[in-house]
Amino acid sequence: MQGFTLVEVMFALGLFALAALAGVVATSQHLASLTQLQQKTFAQYAASNALARASLAYPPTDKQTGMELIADQEWGWQIEVTETATDKVFYLTVRVYAGEVDTNNNPVVVMSRYLGPRNGTAPTTEAMP
Repeated sequence: MQGFTLVEVMFALGLFALAALAGVVATSQHLASLTQLQQKTFAQYAASNALARASLAYPPTDKQTGMELIADQEWGWQIEVTETATDKVFYLTVRVYAGEVDTNNNPVVVMSRYLGPRNGTAPTTEAMP
């Protein structure tokens, strides 16, 4: 008689179950990292928008906070302004949080940039003739 014994079949099924379990674990870890990457990307969009908005006003105010709606999710941001050794140049740091600004928790993204006057003069908000 040819064929597999019950022990051999059970052993093969056990190996298949372990391989399938490893595949499921790898897939779930991949999906979790994709979700985290998506959240960081949306938070970077919010940070870029906040820095662009802050760049429109010169000189910048000391501290600004606001909310940004990206991908149907609220992102709270906070901008801190630091003076530099160079006159009229400021260092802006934006921290973005999922939901409301909560300084007790770590931000999702931190982004910074330098801000100075354009072409040696501060931009105006007056209408062009």
